[in-house]
Amino acid sequence: MLDVTGLRKIYRGGDREVEAVRDLTFSLPEGELACLVGPSGCGKTTLLKCISGLMQPTSGTVRVDGRQVTGPPPGMAVVFQEYGRSLFPWLTVQDNVELPLKEKRLPKARRRELVGEALEAVGLGHAAAAHPWELSGGMQQRVAIARAIAYEPRVLLMDEPFAAVDAQTRADLEDLVRRLWKRFSMTVLFVTHDIDEAVYLGQRVLVLSSSPTVVQDDVRIDLDDERDQLSTRSAPRFAELRSHVYAEIQSAKQGAAAGGANR
Repeated sequence: MLDVTGLRKIYRGGDREVEAVRDLTFSLPEGELACLVGPSGCGKTTLLKCISGLMQPTSGTVRVDGRQVTGPPPGMAVVFQEYGRSLFPWLTVQDNVELPLKEKRLPKARRRELVGEALEAVGLGHAAAAHPWELSGGMQQRVAIARAIAYEPRVLLMDEPFAAVDAQTRADLEDLVRRLWKRFSMTVLFVTHDIDEAVYLGQRVLVLSSSPTVVQDDVRIDLDDERDQLSTRSAPRFAELRSHVYAEIQSAKQGAAAGGANR
């Protein structure tokens, strides 16, 4: 469903060049939930911008369902980290979720049906008439997720969507993502700084190296498909996987430090 091949991104400014991403190659089959982790500044957001068609790579290709991405693909939705800035405060929750559907030129009745289903799926069926500023941070992020799934994406990109919420809300939203992924059969690429979150959520964890970035490790998460915050996180295998991913990220950081010392 999602194929990234030889992706490279160089930022140029005047006579200076910064190679943010060197050679990224990976594939996600249809219906997979994969998490992406790596050291700070390794190019995770740059990668998502290239995948979503918001930025052109310097070289390499991105394909969604076999079609090369040259602009925002019609079958893809993105949930951003800064949910407060992605919602329009003067629109109601329903209008915020419905807005992208107008670009699809769907009939009004179908738009309302999709909005209602999406809000119900994220537990906000009662809040359709509210405005974002009337809701908590966690509820606002649920609105952003509802807007994405109402679009009926085949691929959903999530860029550190829970970084700004408290720990309890974060746990609730993690479980919500897994429920929605199963219910709507989406292919999900979830970017996070949180190693525990990546291991808890994903079927795979892609570990990126320090910049200039390559895929350093591709970890298969062989936990039970049915997960919960207590038993899954206390399982010995969870601890083993977490330790492995953590060690890979520390290795990436040490490689970056060694590279900097040699320059």
